[in-house]
Amino acid sequence: MKNLLKESLRRLVTSAPQRAVGPHRARVIAVAAQKGGVGKTTTAVNLACALARFHNRRVLLVDLDPQNHVHTTLRAHSTDSGRPVSAALLQDSAQLELVDMIARTHLPNLHLLAPDPHLAETENLLGTRIGKETRLRSALQNTRTWYDYIIIDCPPYVGSLTLNALCAAQWVLIPTDLVQLATDGVLNLLQTIATVSERLNPDLDLAGVVITRFDARNGSVNEAALAQLQETLDQLLCPIRIPIGTAIPKAQREGIDLFEFDPRSRPAQSYQELAAWLHSRLPA
Repeated sequence: MKNLLKESLRRLVTSAPQRAVGPHRARVIAVAAQKGGVGKTTTAVNLACALARFHNRRVLLVDLDPQNHVHTTLRAHSTDSGRPVSAALLQDSAQLELVDMIARTHLPNLHLLAPDPHLAETENLLGTRIGKETRLRSALQNTRTWYDYIIIDCPPYVGSLTLNALCAAQWVLIPTDLVQLATDGVLNLLQTIATVSERLNPDLDLAGVVITRFDARNGSVNEAALAQLQETLDQLLCPIRIPIGTAIPKAQREGIDLFEFDPRSRPAQSYQELAAWLHSRLPA
């Protein structure tokens, strides 16, 4: 009976149409944080746009946050709607690929996944599925060969969607501001990453922790928080600081990235530096 089942499954798989393998091998980066309001989506969006614009890399930006802020932030760049992503996470078929559900943008090298209002339901439904943590990794197997970078914007908590991102990724980039609750969240997230790396994804590593919403006027507060992070992270603390600035909310209101809105603004220049730092740091 077991051999008959295997043979039947083999026929089903081989009879399904297969997408051709592409010429790329994407670096997959999960942008994750355990606290909202630290610039997680802003970092994912502008990192993806900087890699596409200034490094001429093919980039897929995956929105796993049920709030769908990626689409809101880049709504003026979108040229089509694509297909919602939750179907990919819930579909049992190994043939389903995220590359078949992309939404194109006005930036030639940047693709998005369509926003999905049902992602919050997906979080709960995934808890009932076998191999729930590896659904996204399976859906990216072929997709990775069509991009140089895949950037995943995670929810601001550790649940089934974030675990899917951590199992699919090779690196994690953690944005944080210097508020105590945020820095505590970094240390907790590091423990989660270590557990996932040990038990579910041995290829997972930390790309770095980047300070966002940096306000140089808060001198004493900054020094105390930075000292705590530096003691824990050492060289994994990114040397680039993303400053506060009115360009960020204004660009979001327009639905465009910082480089389109005001490329000379300090946040835009800092995100461009962050993209260059990561591009040189992460092995091809």
